[in-house]
Amino acid sequence: MRIRRLLLVASLLGFAFASACTTTSKGDPPPTGTTTSDATPRTSGSGEPEDLPFAGAPEVNSPLDTSQYEKDPCQSLTADQAQYLNLPTTGKPADDAVLSAACEWENPTTRGYVQIAFIVDDPRGLSPEYDANKRHRWAYFEVLPNVEGYPAVARSRTDDRDIGHCTVVVGVADDMAFESIVRLSQANVEKKDPCKVASQVAGLAVQTMKKGA
Repeated sequence: MRIRRLLLVASLLGFAFASACTTTSKGDPPPTGTTTSDATPRTSGSGEPEDLPFAGAPEVNSPLDTSQYEKDPCQSLTADQAQYLNLPTTGKPADDAVLSAACEWENPTTRGYVQIAFIVDDPRGLSPEYDANKRHRWAYFEVLPNVEGYPAVARSRTDDRDIGHCTVVVGVADDMAFESIVRLSQANVEKKDPCKVASQVAGLAVQTMKKGA
C-alpha cells in the first residue's frame, strides 16, 4: 500500500441533515452491499498486470493510509459521528460483506442503517468499478463530485434509488476503495437522494481516516 497523505478536514456541521436521512422503516432488512470482482485483472503485452488505475478510473493524487481501518472498519465512524447520524455509537462487523472488511450501524428503534466496507480482497481502487461499467454490469452508475478530495462513484447491479437504497464507492488510493451503503426510511423515499446521503456518510468516514492516518 502506498503512503497516503492528509487532506483538508471538513466540518461535521456540513452534514447536519444526514441523520434524518439514514433511517429505514421498521422491519426492513438492511441493504446488501454490491461489491464486484467482475473486472478481470488487466495485463500488458508482456503479460504483466496493467498499472493502476485503468478503464478510465481517475488517479488518486494524494493516497490516504486506511490500513488501520481496513483491519477494524468499525473505527471508520467515530462515536460522535454515529450519534450524529442517529445510529448506535459503536458498529458491529458485517460478516456477510463480499470481498470486504465491513462494519454496520443500525438503530434498533428507527432501523437506520449504514455500512462502511473496505474492498480489501480486490485492491484495485475504483478501476474495477469503471471496468464493470464499460462492460454494462451496472444498472446504475454515476460519477459523483469528489468526497473530501477523493474520487467517488455511485453504482448498483439493481437501481434501487426509488426505494431509498444507494452504494457510493470512494477511491482513497489507486489500489484501495471503500463503500458507503445507506438505506432511507419510507418517509424519505423519493423525497431525499439516497446517493447524496451515502456520499455524505462517506465524507464523515474520510474525515475520521484523515485524522487517524
